[in-house]
Amino acid sequence: LQAELLRQDEERGTFGNRLYYLATPPSLVPEILRHLQHNNLVTNHAQHTPWTRIIAEKPFGTDRDSARQLTGQFHAVVKEDQVYRIDHYLGKDAVQDVSVLRFANSMFEPLWNRNHIEQVQITVAETLGVGNRGGYFDAMGQTRDMVQSHALQVIALLAMEPPNSFAANAMRQEKAKVLDAMRPLNNYHAVRGQYGAGVGTNGESLPGYRQESSVPADSCTETFMAAKLSVESWRWSGVPFYIRAGKRLPKQLTEVLIQFKGAPLPLFRGSTRKPEPNILRLRIQPDAEISLIVELKRPGTMNDLIPVELDMLYGESFQAPLKDAYERLLLDALNGDAVLFMREDEIDAAWRVVDPLLAYWKQDPADFPNYAAGTWGPEAADELLARDGRKWLSLDGF
Repeated sequence: LQAELLRQDEERGTFGNRLYYLATPPSLVPEILRHLQHNNLVTNHAQHTPWTRIIAEKPFGTDRDSARQLTGQFHAVVKEDQVYRIDHYLGKDAVQDVSVLRFANSMFEPLWNRNHIEQVQITVAETLGVGNRGGYFDAMGQTRDMVQSHALQVIALLAMEPPNSFAANAMRQEKAKVLDAMRPLNNYHAVRGQYGAGVGTNGESLPGYRQESSVPADSCTETFMAAKLSVESWRWSGVPFYIRAGKRLPKQLTEVLIQFKGAPLPLFRGSTRKPEPNILRLRIQPDAEISLIVELKRPGTMNDLIPVELDMLYGESFQAPLKDAYERLLLDALNGDAVLFMREDEIDAAWRVVDPLLAYWKQDPADFPNYAAGTWGPEAADELLARDGRKWLSLDGF
């Protein structure tokens, strides 16, 4: 490897700059780092030539202790600013637009707080099962695989304070503050599920999780997770952030729904219905979209109110396909821009949120399966919101 890199330096003029991509299990990281260091393939700076940067793929540990151990292994060889922890969700255009929508449009900032926002709901729905990832997924589960990383990062972007610049440390500092302000999860505010056999949208038979390849027949790993999260900050105190993330659900969908508080008085006489609260939708995939649900009057002589969606579809508006998230992230890493990568304190704070729940679940195995493949998860997920007088929002039909 050393000889090949030296040859590339000579042919391409790369001056000894190195970007290593570790898409490996965490158990292999210490050995890889030792070999890189032993063979003088790393420098101790991230920006000045010759620089060394290391992209690290998740999982970043399986709990807080193992994540800290992994961080220590990196720091034994390189500095923190040389480690680029990648989360492909942060490279998606629709996720990046959370910050742009908030901080480039002055109309939203006065409303972006507990005084005007009733609740936030995040849905990460997958129609597929675990496929050929059964062995990996069974060791991780939905909470570690999806919520601890992707979902909490989205909440951090939604709830962060305005940074003093769009520089990496300024952005990541504000995200870390949000994660630090989150109340650790407990079993009362969370629901787990595992899919059993069911029927797909086309009438096809779907196997249960325990019948998937490389999955133990008595597995108690969750394939569905729902939770109520609280950000204990001045801006967000009292505003619930609901998450549901699951496999073998009826739709392939990742979106954020921000429900604003309703109008204080029904002013329009003759209307057959009460005005519904406004909802801002940020759809991440499959078809990126930003839309706002508002109340308008139906044409005619009566004050008949109807909800209307004002929407912007990325594909239609920009007339160009969206780039793959990894394209942006790899380019940023090559350019030394870490704004879309996670810092060690973000990882640590995220594990602090989910660790107590995972420890409880480990000691109290669930009675699985508890939802059929092709449905929206266990009934307990609906009951979680019903306790607060709410239900999962759906904008289907607009």
